[in-house]
Amino acid sequence: MSTKIIQITDLHLNKSKEVLTNGINTYGSAKKVLDIIKNKEKNADCLILSGDLSNDCSQESYNHLMSLLHGFNLPIYLMSGNHDSPPLLRELSNTYDVYFKNFDSFDNWGLFMFNTKKENSSSGILNDSELLYFDEILENNLYENIIVFLHHHPVLIGSPVMDTMVIENADLLLKRIKKSNKVKAVSWGHVHTEYYETIGSVKLFSTPSTCYQVKEKPKNFIVDTESLPGYRRIVLNNDGSFNTRVVRIS
Repeated sequence: MSTKIIQITDLHLNKSKEVLTNGINTYGSAKKVLDIIKNKEKNADCLILSGDLSNDCSQESYNHLMSLLHGFNLPIYLMSGNHDSPPLLRELSNTYDVYFKNFDSFDNWGLFMFNTKKENSSSGILNDSELLYFDEILENNLYENIIVFLHHHPVLIGSPVMDTMVIENADLLLKRIKKSNKVKAVSWGHVHTEYYETIGSVKLFSTPSTCYQVKEKPKNFIVDTESLPGYRRIVLNNDGSFNTRVVRIS
């Protein structure tokens, strides 16, 4: 038995479908990625959207999101990024199998989805109440394996630009991960590029955006016009192992 998760992130939808963000029509790019997922990943068990779903917090941008998600017959989990409105995301939840919540489980795997949005900031923050909830999940014997999803990155990735927008209290999560043998992986968005790191036996990685990508190392924000949008496929196995790869869309 296995569970297949599709993660997409950083759609940056706007009030108008025609708006270009960093030279990309974000609506058109998100639609292309989601159409391919709908056709190519028909056996997926859930879809996780890990933040910055909107670019301008407009109601219209979330209406566009819901139209893009129409026709997916599987649970869909929405997460907040620094560009998002959690109250508007909460209003969308429980509509057409769409959820805005911290936790769900599939077989012996638990999926914990932190809300890392910090108000009026591009950086991230972990909420005390969510950390306590995470502790409860770690102590629950029902869940043998845990995968964590975030919007912001919990570790420095070597980017002078993006590393100013890290989770400010990420050490509170990293300490828990190091102490527990249940956490197998941590995945996030926000950085608009792929990144990989290992802490002990835990794999940490980022997922590229459905729209524009960002060069990792320059001191200034530079769009990577050579990198394609994409999504991440994650297959969770009941023995606690998992497989993952990024699928790029040309």
